[in-house]
Amino acid sequence: MKMKPSNKSGIARRQVATITMPPSILKILAPTDFSGESRSGVRYGVALAETLGAAVTLVHVIEPPSWLSGVALVMLVRGDSEVMALARKNLETLAKRKVKGDVAVTSYVRTGKPFHEITTAARVHGADLIVIATHGYTGAKRVLLGSTAEQVVRHAACPVLTVPAGATRRGTGKPPPFKIKKILVPIDFSNLSTDALPWATFLAAKFSAEIILLHAVEKFPVDYLLGRELMNHTIVPLMKQAEADLERMAVSLSKSTKVSVSAVVRDGTPFEEICHAAKLLGADLIALTTHGYTGLKHVWLGSTAERVVRHAHCPVLVVRKLPRHTEVRSNANTPAGTGDIADE
Repeated sequence: MKMKPSNKSGIARRQVATITMPPSILKILAPTDFSGESRSGVRYGVALAETLGAAVTLVHVIEPPSWLSGVALVMLVRGDSEVMALARKNLETLAKRKVKGDVAVTSYVRTGKPFHEITTAARVHGADLIVIATHGYTGAKRVLLGSTAEQVVRHAACPVLTVPAGATRRGTGKPPPFKIKKILVPIDFSNLSTDALPWATFLAAKFSAEIILLHAVEKFPVDYLLGRELMNHTIVPLMKQAEADLERMAVSLSKSTKVSVSAVVRDGTPFEEICHAAKLLGADLIALTTHGYTGLKHVWLGSTAERVVRHAHCPVLVVRKLPRHTEVRSNANTPAGTGDIADE
């Protein structure tokens, strides 16, 4: 999601859009590779299901090894049927350990490329949400190992909630308790960015959480060439206009949803400001949207959502752009401040 600077004139007011489609989360898909890292996603998905009354589907993907690798020799010793049987047994054991109470749980083993099988399983089983752990690798290690979570975010038809692996409470070595009390929602005043609001308000209502709207006024290379004085002359008016617009949006959203909403404006690189603000403000969840582009278009445009997934300290809910017939639409006839959501 590309953050756009506010209107430079500071005169044109953004139109409003209403939240017309409250989401529902009845089925959660939680992939696991049985590693310690992946258990973070399973743990989070189960905790979410307990509160929402949702069912959980655990899925494990067996990736066929390349016959050019030494792993193929192991596969020859242990037949495919034995590998599948062992995976199913491990899934059952994991379900017994992680799933408590009345949460309905099913499990499946699939064979193929992990991201493809996960997104396919989500579609086949009608999942409303995929909850998956991220390894949190960056730099060369991330490039070499790839990121299944990022590929799932890019290709899944339903929303994806990524959970950073390895997060522990200081001094205990144990995972932090599950909680959603502050939800950060990046807004660039486009229809796309407001697609995350129905999900954020749904979760905020369920968990009695606060929503924090964030707008990042992006600084471009040319701004730095202007020098500090000229740059401030350009950026400060944009930030003031953004603050006014975002505050109006926060008031409207709070009135229409009865959820506590506040607004924050920062300047800098969008994904960096999103991650920094989330940590500084103590956000338990970031909710944002993605275009879902793949191929060359994805390469050219880049992806703020994927960068946030890679660097955020807290879980990230990524919502794909809504189809045209369900998209949150503008209503130019509705005056500002009447309980609707401000939009461009």
